Amino acid sequence: MADKQEMLDFQETCRILGIQSSDLEAIESEGLITLEVIQGSKVVTGEQLERLRMIMRLKRDLAVNLPGIDVILQMRSRMIQMREEVEQILDFLHTQLSRDIRELLGEEDFPLALGSGDEFMAIGSIIDNGKKIDIDD
Repeated sequence: MADKQEMLDFQETCRILGIQSSDLEAIESEGLITLEVIQGSKVVTGEQLERLRMIMRLKRDLAVNLPGIDVILQMRSRMIQMREEVEQILDFLHTQLSRDIRELLGEEDFPLALGSGDEFMAIGSIIDNGKKIDIDD
């Protein structure tokens, strides 16, 4: 994987990817990548190089055209965003549930309520009808 701070000039990028400069220009004009201009020369950042590699895999291996690649990349971006949102919701629910359990049972009876799922399930006691029952017994 390329360093995010790395910058390659236009021709070096084409050489690394094994593409013609016209291909890179077409990808840029389609809006699939953004090239930086430094001292009058176009350069590709490490992040954009990784994106270009993904674009070229779709183009070469799956014969997807540039508009199709655009749709795929937008869907991929949306899926990543949705996964992050789901993780935030799950984190929130875990925190709320743990807080509610700690309030209900008391911190000393349920000390690992804020731990991971495995820790959460490994707690050595449960409450049954208001009585503390030790699972280890």
